[in-house]
Amino acid sequence: MKKNLCCLLLLALLGGPVSEVIAQSASRPAPTAAELKKNIAAAAASTEGQSTNKLLVKLDRQLVAYLKTHEVSAAAAKKLGLGYAESPDAARLKVFSYSYSSGGTRGEVTQPIVQWKNQAGQLFAYAAHDEGGFEKIYKLASPGRTQYLLLGNEQGSSICMRGIAWLLELKGDYLLLDKQAFDNKPTLDICNVALTYRASQQALVVAADNDIGDPDVYGEEPFKPFTLYLSQGRFVRKR
Repeated sequence: MKKNLCCLLLLALLGGPVSEVIAQSASRPAPTAAELKKNIAAAAASTEGQSTNKLLVKLDRQLVAYLKTHEVSAAAAKKLGLGYAESPDAARLKVFSYSYSSGGTRGEVTQPIVQWKNQAGQLFAYAAHDEGGFEKIYKLASPGRTQYLLLGNEQGSSICMRGIAWLLELKGDYLLLDKQAFDNKPTLDICNVALTYRASQQALVVAADNDIGDPDVYGEEPFKPFTLYLSQGRFVRKR
């Protein structure tokens, strides 16, 4: 009840439904590293579909339980079979991932797991339900806030390499996901583009990458490069 009340208060302070608050769920027994490694390998050898659903749900739960109680380095993540990306202040935020086959033209599907730490040093973890392999994490210059920009990519189809951006914020024990983070959208997800963050300008540049394919190939209008600027904790276009 106390956790639910805290979440409601945070939502009210953040303007209602514009942000999703991820709180710590009830603890589950953490698996051993050996058990985790075995199930990550099993997922990597599997193909997306009904036969893998139970395995993936179980693996998500195991990873969350493990990351709530274990500090995992890049070397340790590699031994487990996990992808790894860390923020400039790696003690606060890391993103781990595992992959499995789509069974089609998408190739591999990547599932990210976010681990963060509060000021007291307590570990938290969250299995995101949006797919994406993140390679770069930037800590943003947001006065009074602890925010991060995550950039990565994911094969969307035989003609689409998705460029993906997320904005995460840490607030005490909580992970905040702003539903209007990118020009009033929760995430940025566009086919065949190059995403570049220019820290000096606090700008996210979205340009065509014709070496991959036609940009925004599924878009209804021709793609035009654009830039989003960090303003009051969100990325917006200059008016």
